[in-house]
This record gives sequence, C-alpha cells and structure tokens, in this order.
Amino acid sequence: MSESQQMSFRAAGDKPRARRKFLLGAAAISLAAIAALVWISLLNRSEASKPRETALRSSEPTVSVTVAQRGKPEQELDLPGNIIAFEEAPIYARVNGYVKSWRADIGDKVKAGQLLAEIETPELDQQLRQAEENLGQVKAKLNLARITAERYKSLLKDDAVSQQEVDQWAADYEARKADYAAALAEVSRLRELKSFQKVYAPFAGTIGERNLAKAARGALIDAGSREASGWLYKLYQTDPLRIYISVPQNYMPLIKQGISAAILVREYPDRKFTGKVTRTSETLDPSSRTLLTEVQVRNQDGALRPGMYATIQFKLVEPAPPIVVPGLAVLTGGDGPHVAVVDDRGVVHLRKVQLGRDFGKTVEVLSGVAEGERLVMSPSDILQDGTKVRILDPNPPSQAAMSNTAQTSQAK
Repeated sequence: MSESQQMSFRAAGDKPRARRKFLLGAAAISLAAIAALVWISLLNRSEASKPRETALRSSEPTVSVTVAQRGKPEQELDLPGNIIAFEEAPIYARVNGYVKSWRADIGDKVKAGQLLAEIETPELDQQLRQAEENLGQVKAKLNLARITAERYKSLLKDDAVSQQEVDQWAADYEARKADYAAALAEVSRLRELKSFQKVYAPFAGTIGERNLAKAARGALIDAGSREASGWLYKLYQTDPLRIYISVPQNYMPLIKQGISAAILVREYPDRKFTGKVTRTSETLDPSSRTLLTEVQVRNQDGALRPGMYATIQFKLVEPAPPIVVPGLAVLTGGDGPHVAVVDDRGVVHLRKVQLGRDFGKTVEVLSGVAEGERLVMSPSDILQDGTKVRILDPNPPSQAAMSNTAQTSQAK
C-alpha cells in the first residue's frame, strides 16, 4: 500500500473517534447543568422555608421553668414560749394570829420543810388549854362511870341490885367513853392547828414573792381570808422549768414525746439550753388549731427565770418530705391552685394541685406534681392546656442546687 493510501485510511478512522469524544463531552456538560439547576432549586427552597420556620418559632411563647424537688427531710421549727416554774404555790397561814418572825425573803433558796415564818396564836392557845382542861374533866367522869358500872355488875350476882340499874350504869359508862373520845379529838384538832403557827416550805424552790402587807412583825393574820392579798409567800420550783408552746396543726405529727429542743433567750445570745418534750395535750385548740406542748429544761445554775420569754427551736425529721416548688410557679384561680407542667415535647399541661405549708418564696405541693417535672415560672394567662412553648433554659438548676448556691454566696 502506498503512503497516500495509508494516510487516507487513517483519516477515515479518526472521524468516528472524534465524534464519540464530542458526544461524551456534551453529555457531561448537560449533566453538570442539570445538577446545578437542581442544587439552585433546593437552595431556593431552603431559603424560602427559613422565614416560615422562624415565624413558627417566634409564635411559640418563651417560658422559663424550674424542676420540682422534694423538700429537705430535716427542717427547723421556731416557736415562741413562756418559761414557768415546774411547781408554783402561794403559801397561806392556817391559823389566826400575829406575825412573830419571818425566816425567808424574796430570792432565798429554801428546802422542803424549811421554816419560813412563825405566827403567835394567843386565842388558839387559850382554846387549847380549855380543851385540855375539859378533857381532864371528861376523863374523871369516865373513870367514875367505869367504877360504878363494874360495882353494880358485881352486886347483881348477890341480887342486891336489879338488872335495870346495872344496864343503866353500863349505858352511862358507854356515854362517858364517847364524851372522852370527843374531847380527846378536840384537843388533837387544836394541837394540830397550833402546829400551823410555824409555816414550812412544801417543796424546795425559790421565794419569788413576799406579801408586803404582812411583812411587819405583829401584822394580823386572818386564816379565813382567801383573797388575793391573803397569802404570805409565793414559792417557785425553778429546777427543772416548764415551757408551754403551741405547735401548729401541720407540724403535729412530727412532735413526739422525748425529742430534743433548743431554748434560746435574748439575754444569753451565745448560749443554747437543751430541753425535751415531756407531754402534749393530745387535743387541738379549736380556735387556733394548735397543740399545747410542754418542754422541760434543767436549770441547775438558775440562769433561766420563770416568766421569761424564749424561742424554742426544734429540728424535725420528716421521713417522706413533700414536693416543694417556688410560689411563682403556682396559679391561683377560682377553681383552685394550678401549675403548668412542660413535658419533653415542650407541651404545657395544666394540673390542679393541693398545697401544703407556705414558706413565703416556696410552697409545698401535696398532690398533682411528681418529682423532677418541669414547671413554668410565672405562667401567663395565654398558656392553655396543650400550648406548645419554647423553654428559655432547658436544663434549669434544681431547688437544692439553688439553695446551696445561695448559702455559699451568703457564707462568702
């Protein structure tokens, strides 16, 4: 084959190959153009949906939430109380007479049975002497009646006297015995009464008051007078002391006999006295719905005085403390208190709750809310059951964490 024929043959083979390359390039360009158009369409659609999503999100109310937590099992309860003596008694005279001497004065510590005062009793002394003389006469008559009765009884054996006479003298003897017993009882009564001319302390304690109207020696004592001014002393037992307090009804189940209490008084700011609950009235005062409770405290050094005002502090332990939520999370309406609970999807559910104690910033919820649920703070009237909301802080701090933070900041 000549050289010219070879060249013609090569030219004829290159034409299909060039056409194939051209077609492949055109197809690639077309695909690139189609992909570009699709991408531009999707981009425009995405840009168009953004304002719609923004509008939808902007239409959802934005709320702040708090987490419902249980209250602390330990809590302090401070109540006012009045300190009174364990025993208190006004001491009266039992006999009429005149003050002979005073053996104790206000502030004195006395023992049980200690002599406090002596009273002169001239009239009583005269009555006692007369009764003793009368007892002697009655005794003499009794002896005579006994001898006579025995003599007549012996004469009856010889039929010297009649049975009637024997019975008569026997009856006379029995009557004389009764007279003697009565006279003896009268003497005993007057002697017992005379013993009251010495006034003794009925129990150990402190002389709190002394009747100034009867303070002078020779002052008249009228034992028959039971007026307010008729007493001689007022005696107080100051160790231990009693404190009566009124416990509100909602704390009643936590007040048990034997639990400790701290007694605080303003006069001793750096000191705490320790007492115990000894008894309760077991019934509530219907006017105040409170339980009368007695706390006893030792007072060996006499620092506490009857009549002082004190604050009694209890540390109570509640085995199952109720839910505690901020007061701003509670809605109060005509049909009772409600809360707005937000679920995991951001939907509001209005629930009716039963409230317990109100602590000011927080309040107990006895039913209607579970621990860990999110509650809307300061819910507005536009929130309805089923409203979709946007949470400002999806992970709010718990009540315990906020409380610890507040305590830390206060300590700093």
